[in-house]
Amino acid sequence: MGKNVGKLGISIMFIFFIANQAIYAQGCSWGNYIDIPTATARNGLYVNFSGGYALSSDAEEKIDVNGSLEYSIAGFTAGLKVYTEKNFCLDLSYQILEESFNMPGLSIGIEELTNSKFVSPLGDSGLIDELYLSRPPEIASAYLVATKGLTNSIEMTLGLGRGKFVGYGPRSKYLNFDAFFDEKHEDYMVGVFGGLKFISPVGFTFLAETDGRDANVGIGYEASIFKGALSLGKIEHFFAEDEESNALINAPWVNLSLSANVLGGGGFGGGRKKESIGTLKIALKDEKSGIPIQGKIIVSLGNIERTFEVASNQKRVLQLKPGVYKVIVLSAGYKMKKANVPVKEGSVVDFDIGLTKVINPAIKKSMDLTKEAATDYKYGRLEAAKEKLEEAIVLYPNNNKAKKGLSLIRKAFSNNVTSLKQKARARENSGDIRGAIALWEQVLVWEDSSATRKHIQDLKDRLSAVSSRKKPARTTTTTTKKKPPTKKKPSLSKQQIADLYTKGLSAYFDGNYKEAIKYFQQVLSADPSHAQAKRYLGEAKRH
Repeated sequence: MGKNVGKLGISIMFIFFIANQAIYAQGCSWGNYIDIPTATARNGLYVNFSGGYALSSDAEEKIDVNGSLEYSIAGFTAGLKVYTEKNFCLDLSYQILEESFNMPGLSIGIEELTNSKFVSPLGDSGLIDELYLSRPPEIASAYLVATKGLTNSIEMTLGLGRGKFVGYGPRSKYLNFDAFFDEKHEDYMVGVFGGLKFISPVGFTFLAETDGRDANVGIGYEASIFKGALSLGKIEHFFAEDEESNALINAPWVNLSLSANVLGGGGFGGGRKKESIGTLKIALKDEKSGIPIQGKIIVSLGNIERTFEVASNQKRVLQLKPGVYKVIVLSAGYKMKKANVPVKEGSVVDFDIGLTKVINPAIKKSMDLTKEAATDYKYGRLEAAKEKLEEAIVLYPNNNKAKKGLSLIRKAFSNNVTSLKQKARARENSGDIRGAIALWEQVLVWEDSSATRKHIQDLKDRLSAVSSRKKPARTTTTTTKKKPPTKKKPSLSKQQIADLYTKGLSAYFDGNYKEAIKYFQQVLSADPSHAQAKRYLGEAKRH
């Protein structure tokens, strides 16, 4: 503990010594790309140095050295910057949302908290290219920023800010909302800033950023407790014309920045530094029902790929080095899901991932028939709707929508069945056997019973007997009167026929059309009036 405190004291004194010896100093931060803030936060005490050299031979000040001290814990970061012997600035930020599976990290912050309305790396004065006629006051430069890993190697930051993030240069003026107004509102105007970070597998990063005042590019290197960058700042001046700006004497600049976590990520207790890791917790569930399911996840970073099993009754916990991982989630019978997941040192990323079931052809056909039946019901085609719903239930017995629809249709016809029976009996009593049979067959559509079928057959036998008695007798020859033909009863039961039909449908949707034809022919042999079997037999023969 004593050794760490001693190191801390030496570091602080060294910062103030450098800051006071330098002519000018501007702040820097571990979490920044080059100059713009990001929505990242990492626990630690950081010492930051940066030095710049103006490329213009006409620059009044060719060298700029800066330094800062910042402390970050639980998403909150405070930093102290020294611009001159009498100009100090405080920066504060808070990470309100950690980057997650589908959401970017989000932070709010405020910079340049000081006693001067206008402040810059030069102190109370300002860089020549930023002395606009309508200069936004830099004091209390508030901002909102989001950061998201787009792929394993690309990170993007985008934000809105006031004060130091707003400029009125020949090109930068288009990055704030005053571009839409004739007058300038420098005191409260908000500007846009953003940047991209390209991450190589070996630790090097390539940076590009811009805000309402500067555009910068650079190359950096990041390790566990060390970060450095070599950048080219204010590159917009490479493209400025003399008549556009008098700022050429101030820019561009070459900058070198260095940052270090003086506690080594180990906290105030010191000791040997542990390997930096983050935690990823994953559980799988059915997206619709929320029921836990088992599966596996494939996690890759660069050329390294590992596969982990996920049980249905617990979360899989992975300890991973910091980075943006490509995660693929798999489970039998479900659609694959994949995403880029950032893992940071000391962070815990906890996911309950919902997967969508894969619909097989039979289930899809059942759902389509249910939709068609709903349309038929809407337009009064109830018999057609009933047939489709019955077929939908055969294809997918757990189709609750089809079951509810069929129940609704049967309820709508319950009163009509009673009326049809009364009319059928009235026709029988009046001697209209054919009319009675037609009505009883309508009853059979909604009330399929063996008693109704037997009664219809009896009526048909009576009709045949009446027709035979009405035929004239032959006088020339004596013949033996033949019995009227009777309809052949099905050789299979209703349940056996339904089982054969179901097997035929399964074979049909599996693409086994020869097998399907065999089952449909058996159905029709037992029940020649089976309309659905006729239809699918024809479709199977066409394949």
